[in-house]
Amino acid sequence: MTDRSFASSLVSSALALLILGGHATNAGSGNDATKAATPQETHNIYQLTAGAHIDVSNISGPVSVEATDGSTATVSIYRSAPNPDDLAYRKVSVDQTSSGLTIQQKPDGTETASINLLNRVVLTVPRKVNVRGHSISGDFNISGVHGAVDLSSISGSVDARHVNGDLAISGASGNVRVVAEGITDAGLQVSNVSGNVYLRLASNLNADLSVSKTSGAVSSRIAGLGFHKVGDSYSLRLGSGGPPIVVSNVTGAVVLQSL
Repeated sequence: MTDRSFASSLVSSALALLILGGHATNAGSGNDATKAATPQETHNIYQLTAGAHIDVSNISGPVSVEATDGSTATVSIYRSAPNPDDLAYRKVSVDQTSSGLTIQQKPDGTETASINLLNRVVLTVPRKVNVRGHSISGDFNISGVHGAVDLSSISGSVDARHVNGDLAISGASGNVRVVAEGITDAGLQVSNVSGNVYLRLASNLNADLSVSKTSGAVSSRIAGLGFHKVGDSYSLRLGSGGPPIVVSNVTGAVVLQSL
């Protein structure tokens, strides 16, 4: 072998080792990243009777509730953390009681301030149930429930669609969107919202709407139907009037629309 050929062979071998070493390093980093990003999942099914109560509280992440026909409820919990060791904390428990389901995140008193994880709760439930959501560190989306819905202390936006029962939303740090096909005698209340409120109501709904203590504009996008303003308060009669729809303490705009 000539000196030139020998030198060329050494360079080729060195380049091959560098390339293989680079691949080995990248593969190791990829495995670590995959391990850190791998979530935990649990899925459980429960039988519920009409009128059951579902209570969701103290969740460090978003909650989604969708109603379907039948008597079966599915509770799915998705957990993820940049550091997999953090998944040992802030676990979500699901307890079936005589009245329904209690879903909550229970602190064990040993975690530190450095714990960083996300819990996401996804529910499919029967239509005729009552839902309470409290102290949620994320958005709360709910659709199709025909029972009472009571949401409070939501550190995110609220999207309540196709509800047909009592609805109370208090303390949301984002926008609130409500699509209501009907309300009961107890009416609908939205208060203490750090964002805009969008109300989309059925065209045949009979109710008395009042808005007070808002920082943004109050407007109706329903043709021929405008608000009556007295001082800082607004009122509007839908149809022949009826149950109260009360909106108060909103830092953004309030917009009324028709389904």
